[in-house]
Amino acid sequence: MQAAPVKPQADDTAYISKLVEWFEAAEEATENSRKASERDRDYYDGKQLTSAELKKLRERGQPDIIINRIQPKIDYLLGFESSSRTDPRCFPRTEADEDAAEAATDALRYVEDSTSLDQKFSNVWEHMLIEGFGGVELVVDEQSGDIDVVEWDWDRLFCDPYSRKPDCSDARYLGGIVWMDADESKEKWVHAEEAINITLNENTSSKTYDDRPWQKWVSGKSRPRVRIVQMYHREGGQWKWCIFTKGGKLDGGDVPFVDQKGMSFCPLFLQSAYVNRENERYGLVRIMIGPQDEINKRRSKALHMLTVKQVVLERGAVDDVDMLRKELAKPDGVIERNPGFELEINRDDQNITGHLNLLQEAKNEIELIGPNAAMMGKQGGSPSGRAILANQQGGQTEISRILDRHRNLKRRVYEGIWNLIRQYKTQEWWVRVTDDEKKSKFVGLNRPVTYGEQMGRDLEKKGLPPAEIVAAIEQAMADPMQGPMMSQVATVENVPAEMSMDITLEEVPDVANLAAEQFAGLIDLARTGVVLPPKAYVKASNLRNKQEILDEMEKAEAKPDPQAMQMQMESAMAQLREMNAKIAKLEAETIKTLVEADMASQPMNQITTPQIVSNGAAQTPQPAPQQMGFQ
Repeated sequence: MQAAPVKPQADDTAYISKLVEWFEAAEEATENSRKASERDRDYYDGKQLTSAELKKLRERGQPDIIINRIQPKIDYLLGFESSSRTDPRCFPRTEADEDAAEAATDALRYVEDSTSLDQKFSNVWEHMLIEGFGGVELVVDEQSGDIDVVEWDWDRLFCDPYSRKPDCSDARYLGGIVWMDADESKEKWVHAEEAINITLNENTSSKTYDDRPWQKWVSGKSRPRVRIVQMYHREGGQWKWCIFTKGGKLDGGDVPFVDQKGMSFCPLFLQSAYVNRENERYGLVRIMIGPQDEINKRRSKALHMLTVKQVVLERGAVDDVDMLRKELAKPDGVIERNPGFELEINRDDQNITGHLNLLQEAKNEIELIGPNAAMMGKQGGSPSGRAILANQQGGQTEISRILDRHRNLKRRVYEGIWNLIRQYKTQEWWVRVTDDEKKSKFVGLNRPVTYGEQMGRDLEKKGLPPAEIVAAIEQAMADPMQGPMMSQVATVENVPAEMSMDITLEEVPDVANLAAEQFAGLIDLARTGVVLPPKAYVKASNLRNKQEILDEMEKAEAKPDPQAMQMQMESAMAQLREMNAKIAKLEAETIKTLVEADMASQPMNQITTPQIVSNGAAQTPQPAPQQMGFQ
């Protein structure tokens, strides 16, 4: 539902008939698979006995005890996913895009946090484990450009029954269904009231996707409701969307979203845990059903055999056989046997032992599925650390395939979000990055950069101190020629549309914010031998009073060292004494030269004064140039 409602045209009848046919084909083809998925959910919830089995137990007077080994297994995997969540991160393919990659990472994580995407991914993970598949949909508010992620329940999703891929990438169509009150749907699609009325009069029964507790295209008399289908389908290279019901089209059009290559893509992302040869999608619970049934039935059978007894007696051994049965059922029953007749009470201990052994084997079998006991922290004894690690890694290896498919879903969704950011975030956009409890750090996308700001950055790259940079900018601002230009826009930085070809996505461990991730990266560098100044670690940390710590460090650096000052003074005095000695020597040589020239009666214009150069030595005297005038 991305655009304004579009009034259906007269030629939509054939188009809607085709879509209705597609949807009903998917509904019919997946009926058995969905019933099995509903049973899988019931088994997870502990509803593992049929009504006939419950009736039989009541007739025996036996409690309906269920040893649910499925729920702890699934709950562990749900907790495992929550504790090992990952965040998106963008990596540049060229050095010039390093700053842009950081801004892209900030933008993705902002959408992730604002849409509670972690929780929605966890819910999809639960559906993958139990029912077999789930999905989310990306939507955009075209006025504000805000991106949202809609979570779909598994029993409201459908896809092309001919699709064989776990991610439904080969599906011609896919979508979901929504049940709405008839009056509400008429208010939402005013132009489609006739189509809704036609649906209300159809009264066509439904096999699945029922509106609980109703089960038809139309449900309820006092509160009539109508089933509405939202479908995405491919026509050539273009994805289209359509909202319709049995009576006709409500809304639709071309999907406006494009990827980094300019190709249309579907905003509904589905993912399955497993797909069998009949294209049925199922989860991890499906393979636990057999062992779980055996656990319940073996235990019930063994309990029944332990509580009943067989009697071998001669005719006439007791006066009332029914009374004998009642007494046998009592733990303190009294049996009166007539004299001279045989009566023997037996219990089938051999069969009871067999059932108990098979019960233990069934428990062991279900324990081997998914995470093992060591991985779940329930291993007995006192194993070593290496043994615990090996067992945990073994358990994770067994579920690595389904974990990889869940990561594939996350990667595709993050790529879709980035595509929408590139397409719809064309104006200046600021995202908040949590850094300090007293300061809020913001990162701008499509941010204008003035000539003055660009000049400051260039001077900073050259290594100029901050004070000199400020002075240079102030001088430029005061210049009549440069001043007006300094506030003009020189360029626009962090433009998502220009980052598409140089950005790749990679997942890193989930952290509270980017500052924590950067600090962890600095620690890793330090461990490899790359040592940075102490201030770098303090600035990147999340210390509560880190500004006060930095101020104290600056004071310590600014405080003069008396010993160093004394050494500098002594060195300066030594250089001064050496220079004075050289000057005195040169003056003596000059006087000697003048005296010798006078004694030789040489013309005064041929006498030169030695020149002192930087190293303190005297240059060889050169004759003065010939002058005009007196000789």
